[in-house]
Amino acid sequence: MVRLTRNLIRISFLVVILLLTATYGMASVRTQSDPWLAPVVTSGELNSTLWIKANTLPTAHFEADIFGGELIMGMTTRIPIVGGDWSNAPDPISNMNASQQIYQASSASEAYALCKQYDLSYVFVPLNRQVFCGFGWISVNATKFENSEYFKLQYSNQDVQIYQVA
Repeated sequence: MVRLTRNLIRISFLVVILLLTATYGMASVRTQSDPWLAPVVTSGELNSTLWIKANTLPTAHFEADIFGGELIMGMTTRIPIVGGDWSNAPDPISNMNASQQIYQASSASEAYALCKQYDLSYVFVPLNRQVFCGFGWISVNATKFENSEYFKLQYSNQDVQIYQVA
């Protein structure tokens, strides 16, 4: 009887541990997978490529995440910091890191310094999705781009803002 009780306790403990692990694991899986299941570019971002093509030089360089960069390069032939053929460029890991730092920088001056270091002409700021620069999905700290000392708003719609680097 004692042996049966111990086995029931062990099994109950194991079941509780498995349930807790599954519950936590599913929440983690959902957090990690949700951005991949949402649109990686929006219709407003797609529409912005018409403005980009008509109003920027063919040699313009863009700050964008991987998906925005793919969109910009594919629709306009402009050069993104990441996305498109960036993986064939020298030091793509540095470019991914810089792109992520620009989006996450707490100050306009920090983002501006990185844009200048990487010779970026414009910053592509998605408004309704997280961005993926290569190291995980992040939210954009967009308010810093409103600092007109460093960035000038050139285009805006419901899904994206495009700033020229001053």
